[in-house]
Parts: sequence; C-alpha cells; structure tokens
Amino acid sequence: MTIEPMSDQWMPGIKLALNAQEFQQLPRNPAYKYEYLGGQAYLSPRPKHYHAVLDLQPMEEDDSLDYRHVQDKEILELAPLFAGVFRTIQPFGGLDEDLRLEAARQALERTQTGGDGPWISQASYIAQEKDNVLGAILITLLPQGDPCDWESYRWLEPPPLDCIARRIGRPHLTWIFVSPWRAGQGVGTALLARAVHALLKLGYAQLLTTFMVGNDSSMLWHWRNGFRLLAYPGSNRRNPPPKLKKRKSKD
Repeated sequence: MTIEPMSDQWMPGIKLALNAQEFQQLPRNPAYKYEYLGGQAYLSPRPKHYHAVLDLQPMEEDDSLDYRHVQDKEILELAPLFAGVFRTIQPFGGLDEDLRLEAARQALERTQTGGDGPWISQASYIAQEKDNVLGAILITLLPQGDPCDWESYRWLEPPPLDCIARRIGRPHLTWIFVSPWRAGQGVGTALLARAVHALLKLGYAQLLTTFMVGNDSSMLWHWRNGFRLLAYPGSNRRNPPPKLKKRKSKD
C-alpha cells in the first residue's frame, strides 16, 4: 500500500498523563516512538515501511464472487468501506470516525488523480456478492528502476500519457481492503488473482507493494501470496560497507 505520503498527515503525536508503571505497561506499536517525561507519555509517529515484490504468474481464481472493474466515477464511493477497514490500522487508526472518512476520501482521490502514479484501472477490481461490495484492489504504476531505491516509488517527471500501453514502469499494489465481515475468507487473495491476471494480459512481469511495519496481518497476507521482501533502502544488506584491507604482518 502507498501509505508513506499519508503517514505524516494522519498520524498525530499523542500525549498521555500516566505514571511510570502505567507507561511501562502501555502496549507498543512499532509505528511510534515512546518517551516518558515529567508524568507524561509522549508518542511520536515513527512509521517505517517495507517493500516487497511478486513475480507474476497465473493464480487460481475464485469464481464464487462477482467482480467488476473500478470505475472512475465510483472510486470515492469506496471511502466508507476503506475507512471501516482501516479503523484500527495505522496511519488511520488514531483518527475519529469523521476524520478517518475524510482521510479515506483523500487517499482514494490521490490514487484516482495519479498522485500515486498512473492508475491502472484495467487491473483494479471490486469484489461483490449480489449487491454487497466486499472489497477492492487498486493498482498504480511506478517508474521502472531498482525497487530498493527510494526514487523508484515516485515519478520525478510526469510519466508519458501512454505509459500503461507501452508498459513503461512497474505496477504497484497501492490499496487492497476487504470488509471486516469477510476478512480472512480469501476475498483479498481473490482480488489479487484478478489483478494478476489483468497485469499479465497487459504484459507486466512483476507487482510491487508497500506495507507499514507493525501491520502483521498485511505482512502475513503478502507472505502467503508469494511476495518477496526487498532490502530496506539504505540497508547495509544492500550496500555493505567496504571491507578493510588486512595489513601484512612484518616478520
């Protein structure tokens, strides 16, 4: 999910009046830094995001559900479902209901208008059962480059208007969300299978994704569906320090 630009805006700092024992017992979320001073607990946003990649190959599709492409005119209608799904998940989990709904609208509008990269509507789907919308997947296009570089997650220059048709770039799973009433029942995986089928038809070979550290359910979902975790940009695993030359001993 493209949540990095949203984090600073929708994750306010938190101050709580607690004694030292209460502070020690406070549950920790990896997306925050915890500090205690003068009888106050200070929780400062410190989100960290990981990227992963899926090498595309056909997936078994679930034909028990109905699917349709997300239409440009209806994407903002998904905001209430979006807000409900992310009600306990950062960066939206600390917002009240009205503000979370506004955050959902802004997130979806950003995707719709190309703020997350050109929207690949041909690979973006809604899953429904009769007239009940169960979930949605939204795919955008990032520039082609090393997926372990920060610069590969934003367009430095406006992409060509025909970038999707020419397969310029790499698809990114920007948002996937499923109704809490159907979570854990395979709807998300079914949506992914539909998107993968469409991306293969368009000629793409990989799908990137982003998720926030601490969102364990998202991390496990990606792992179960074959995504490979990428080295964190700037990590020493990717850019190891130069080895020191051994000095020759003098006999």
